[in-house]
Amino acid sequence: MPAIKPGSLVLVTGASGFIAAQTVRAFLEAGYRVRGTVRSTAKGEYLAKLFAGKGDFEYVLVEDITKDGVFDEAVKGVDAVAHTASPFYTSNVKDPQELIGPAVKGTTGVLKSIQKHNPNVQRVVITSSVAAVMSTDSKPAPYIYTEKDWNEDSIPHVEKNGLESNGGESYRASKTLAEQAFWKFIEDEKLSWDGATINPPLVLGEVIHECDSPEKLNTSVELFYQWAAGKKSESDLPGKAGNWINVKDVALAHVRALDVPEASGQRFITSQGPFAGQDYCDVLHKRFPDLPNIPVGKPNTHDELIKDMNVFDGSKATKVLGIKYIPFEETVVEMADSLKKRFTF
Repeated sequence: MPAIKPGSLVLVTGASGFIAAQTVRAFLEAGYRVRGTVRSTAKGEYLAKLFAGKGDFEYVLVEDITKDGVFDEAVKGVDAVAHTASPFYTSNVKDPQELIGPAVKGTTGVLKSIQKHNPNVQRVVITSSVAAVMSTDSKPAPYIYTEKDWNEDSIPHVEKNGLESNGGESYRASKTLAEQAFWKFIEDEKLSWDGATINPPLVLGEVIHECDSPEKLNTSVELFYQWAAGKKSESDLPGKAGNWINVKDVALAHVRALDVPEASGQRFITSQGPFAGQDYCDVLHKRFPDLPNIPVGKPNTHDELIKDMNVFDGSKATKVLGIKYIPFEETVVEMADSLKKRFTF
C-alpha cells in the first residue's frame, strides 16, 4: 500500500497524552499537518500553545472514546490516523473491563468511523504495547521476544479471575484484546487502507504534555520520579524494572509506520532492552550530583542485573523504520530536566 507523504493531514487520537504529544510534535517536525483529539478545550488550548509556530495543528473534542460514532467528525478529511488513546494504569483496578472496554472500543470505534466517513484514508497505526507480546507464565524469563510472539496468558487470567484479576494482567489483557481487534478488523473488512502497530515497553523521556502534579504523570515516568525525588532507599535497589524506550523514538516510529511503505501490515517492537533502578541511580549521581537522597547501591552493575531479564527485540524497528535509538543516559537526563522544570525535587 502507498504510504503518506509530508503535507498530508494526520489524525492523532488522545493527543494530550505523554506519547501522543510527542507524536504530534514528531509529525509536525516531519512536515505533516496534524489534527489531534482531546477530552477538553483546556487540553486542546494547551497543545495549541505548545505547538504554536511549529506547524499546522488543530484539535477537536472527543470526550469519551467508548461512545459510538465519537470519531465520526474527527476522521473526515484526514489521510492517515495514529490511534494512541488508551488507558494505562495497573493500580486500583477494580474491574478489568474498566481497561478493556476503552482500549477495545476506542480502537474499533475509530476504525468504524474511518470505514463510514473516510474509507479513502491510506493507513492507520495504533499504539499497542509489549503487553500484547509478553506471556508472564508460559514463557518464563529470560526470554527474547519478537513481533512473532503474542500474550497467551493475560486474557485467560482475566476470564478466570474476573473482578479478582491482577491489575497488571488486566492491563496486558486490554492491550492484547485491542491489538487483536485491530488486526481482525483489517482481516474481516474489505479495506482500501492498511495498518501497523507500535509495541513499546516502559516509555521514558521528556515530558511535554500538560501535567501539573507528579501523581498525574504517566506510569513509567512517575516511577522514575520516585527515584529522582529521593523517595526510594537503598532497600529498593537493585530495582529491576523492565525494558525501556525513549518517548521520542516511539513518536518517530509512529511517523515512520505511516510514511514507510514496507511498514504495511507489520508489528514493531520499539525497545532498547532491559534496565534496573540501579541504572537510574548511576545516571542521577553522575549528571545530577546535587539531588539529595539518591540511593547508591552497587554502581555500574547493569550487565549483571539484567542477565536474567526478558528482552524485547527492537531491531525490526531499526531495520524497517530506521529508528536509531536514543541512549539511556540521554533519556534519563531529558526526563529529569523536564520534571525539574515542573516539580520540586
